[in-house]
Amino acid sequence: MLEEPYRWVEAIRNRRDYLEDQLRGASPVVATRYRDGVLLLTTTPGPRKVFEVYNEIAFAAIGHPADIEKLRKAVIDIAHLEGFNLSASDVNLQRLVSFGIGPLVKGAFDEIFRSPFLARVLLAELDPPNGDDVFYTIDADGSFVRAGHVAAVGSEESVAAIAEALRDHAPEASLEDALESALHAWACGRMASEREEGEEAPGAEQVVDFLKNALADLNVEAAVLDRSVPTKSKFRLLGEDDLEPVLSAHGKA
Repeated sequence: MLEEPYRWVEAIRNRRDYLEDQLRGASPVVATRYRDGVLLLTTTPGPRKVFEVYNEIAFAAIGHPADIEKLRKAVIDIAHLEGFNLSASDVNLQRLVSFGIGPLVKGAFDEIFRSPFLARVLLAELDPPNGDDVFYTIDADGSFVRAGHVAAVGSEESVAAIAEALRDHAPEASLEDALESALHAWACGRMASEREEGEEAPGAEQVVDFLKNALADLNVEAAVLDRSVPTKSKFRLLGEDDLEPVLSAHGKA
C-alpha cells in the first residue's frame, strides 16, 4: 500500500513526458492583438485548428485532431449552456477556462487508466468586460495561464521564441502588419522546436529562408475576432485576399 502514491506520481511523470514528446513537433499557434481586434495564426497540412466558440470567443489548438475536436465541442457546449441559463453577456473566457475546459482536461490527465487529451489549447476573447482583449493557454495537464497582448501554444522552446519575436509588437498595428509579425514569430517558434540543444538562435535571413521553404508545403490558417464587424459573431476566417499580400512577400504564390 505504501508504494501506491509513488506509483501514481511516477505514472503522472511518465504521462507528462509522453505528452511533451508527442506535441513537440506540432506547428505552433500564434495569437496577437491588432488595431481592430485579435488575430490567431498557424499552419497546417490538413485539418483546421482555429475555430469560433461563441460570439467574441475563439478557440485554437495543437495536438491530435480527434482530441482537438472533442475539446472544441466541449467548450462550445459549455458556452451555449452558460448563455442559455444566464445570458450571452455572461459567457466569458475566464469562466469557460476556470470552470469548464481546465477541470475537464485536468480530470483526464489525472486518471492514469484513462487516455489524456493529446492537445494544448489557446482561447481568445475580444473586448471582455474587464478591459483588454485576453488570451488563455491550457496545457495538456489542465493547468492554464492568462496572457496579455500576445500568446502561443506549442513546445516550451517554440512558445519562448514566439514571445521573444513578438516582444515589440504594437497592439495598434494594422491587420497586414499583424499578419507579418505573427508569421515571422511562427517561423521563430518552429525553428526553436527543431533546434538542437546548444545551437545558436537563427539570424533574420535564416528565418526568412526557413519561412519561404516551409510555406511551400503548408497552408497558412488565420482568423480574427474583428470588433468592426456589425454582427453579433465577431469571428472571421481570413481568405486568400487577406493573406495574399503577406504570403506573396515570402514567395508563396
